[in-house]
Amino acid sequence: MMRGLLILTVGIAVGLGAFFGVQMLIGRDMTERSRSMPTENGSLLPELSWLQSWLILDANQMQKVKALHLAYLPKCKKLCHRVHLSNEQILQLSASNSKIDPVMRKAIEERATLHIECQEALLTHVYQISSCLRPEQSRKYLDLMVPYALGIPVHNEPSTKHHP
Repeated sequence: MMRGLLILTVGIAVGLGAFFGVQMLIGRDMTERSRSMPTENGSLLPELSWLQSWLILDANQMQKVKALHLAYLPKCKKLCHRVHLSNEQILQLSASNSKIDPVMRKAIEERATLHIECQEALLTHVYQISSCLRPEQSRKYLDLMVPYALGIPVHNEPSTKHHP
């Protein structure tokens, strides 16, 4: 009995040590990679490289896109923070309630309003970016980004399922 308990304890200790060791190495690697990424005004901008290659943006277009992106980041961060707080509030309320009371309903409505605000902000940003592009680039960009901004799933093939 004691031998089995000892083996189990050692196994758990080794497993935890391996897990935290790997996490530490991964975290350090991500930090090193982040330091080597291009920055502008303190913002990492690799998220724009796909756009530049995909749409074949010229230097002038890329400069405009970067400026719009950097201008949008603070608003995006504030909205994300508000969404996080709203989610936390709803989870906290649901932990202490087993029904939707007026306080929970108000929190849900506020979250829905915030969701609309986020979609409008992102869609406005998408339209601003598209205004910097040539017509064929703009169409390609909007075809990808508008459904994403609105949370609409995009299917490459028509659905074969019939819904009532």
